[in-house]
Amino acid sequence: MQLPFLIPRVERLRADGELTRLRSPTALGGLRSPIVLLARDLCTFSLFETSGLPKNRRLQAARLHARAASPYVAGGSRLIRCGTDYGVWWWDLERIAPLLASRAIASTASLRPETLAQPTGRGWRIVQLKEGFEAQYWSPAGLMASTWRADRFDQPSWSAFIRLVRGADPAPELPPIPVSLPIAPDSEAFSLVMAELSRNQVMGLAAGSAATVLAGFTVFLLGQGLALRSDVETIRDETEALRLATPRAGLTARLETDRQRLTAYRQVEERTNPLSATGAAIAIVSLYDLTPTAVEVLDGILTLTLPYAAGRRSDELVAEFEGSGYFFDVRPRSDAAGQSLIIEMQVREAAPPLSLNE
Repeated sequence: MQLPFLIPRVERLRADGELTRLRSPTALGGLRSPIVLLARDLCTFSLFETSGLPKNRRLQAARLHARAASPYVAGGSRLIRCGTDYGVWWWDLERIAPLLASRAIASTASLRPETLAQPTGRGWRIVQLKEGFEAQYWSPAGLMASTWRADRFDQPSWSAFIRLVRGADPAPELPPIPVSLPIAPDSEAFSLVMAELSRNQVMGLAAGSAATVLAGFTVFLLGQGLALRSDVETIRDETEALRLATPRAGLTARLETDRQRLTAYRQVEERTNPLSATGAAIAIVSLYDLTPTAVEVLDGILTLTLPYAAGRRSDELVAEFEGSGYFFDVRPRSDAAGQSLIIEMQVREAAPPLSLNE
């Protein structure tokens, strides 16, 4: 439900920490919590297909996916309905919390990707943002695909984007001319009721000094191991309920994969902690707007499975992994049959914890 006369204070957060006031609250909007629009380069988008599931189980399945498939150790997320499917937005709270820590933002502020504040699109388009460019594909049901890059889309990067979008209308051969868009008061970003999931989005950002906030945030991250243990048990039970409610077992295979992935995260984090190897690996690939499709751990070797298109960045990824101090003997290999890039790496036993300033 979009009610323009109830728009609250709206701020925009850049990756460098700059916070800009975009709108002052309307008369009644002051009764609502402020909204912080996250710059697109702080977010990751993915489409989760639920059309094959029973109608009364689709939202549950999407919520499970948002929890289990997050590319971040401590991530916030938001679900947006796209017809019978759901768009999933993720962001890294470990990165965003320090940026907001010294700002006068209420602890109840809502974090939302800036894309949600744009006018609805039709088909293919490229949006010119304050920082970088966002390629999008819209169906009548909603946003189906989105990716960001710092530079303008050229022919190779545009072709790479459109190849990843399934079941879309024919795309233009050349990248569309970028358009600058205003904030749309009736957009999803300002709705009162949305299909959403958010895990402790701000976590006391207004409590005391920045040092106090960062200390509290560190404690929160160190507690993620316990939260993951609970999540594994919950997701196991809910995945089984979805399996029993779905006529064709194959339709829940992706949820089972998500459950196994979360179990793997937990196993690594029990040996290290939420701020070490797994978090470092996921953070590194997220720099390239990549999301692991699987994580495996065996005898000190961490294996990440990435989309096949990530092979173009394999040299850069290897350099990032080896330069992080967490991994050595990093070996990428392509799996053409499975359409994936598999990276195996050994975890250093005494890897230092990630800095909150990284």
